[in-house]
Amino acid sequence: MILLAALAVMQPAMASPALAEEIVVVAERMKRIKLRLSRKKGVLKSCRVRVSSGDPVIDGYACEAIGTCMTEGAVKRQPLADCATDKVLAFYMDRKRGAESGE
Repeated sequence: MILLAALAVMQPAMASPALAEEIVVVAERMKRIKLRLSRKKGVLKSCRVRVSSGDPVIDGYACEAIGTCMTEGAVKRQPLADCATDKVLAFYMDRKRGAESGE
């Protein structure tokens, strides 16, 4: 569901089918990641990767995304996972665009 929303938002900017494939890969990796969260009163106290997504960049950003999503009010499991996937995907695509433009 999130993947379809991401594809719909990204479609006008897509330059190639390869980009769509990367979106699918990132979403699949986010399904694999397992995090250990410690929270108190809706605030993230600690986060660590228990099972890697297979991509150290995604693993590194996942906890930051979770913290941001919790700050935005996502505290239940599925809304939190959906929000984090969206944020990691946006981060990944911004990072890729920056690398392609030579930044």
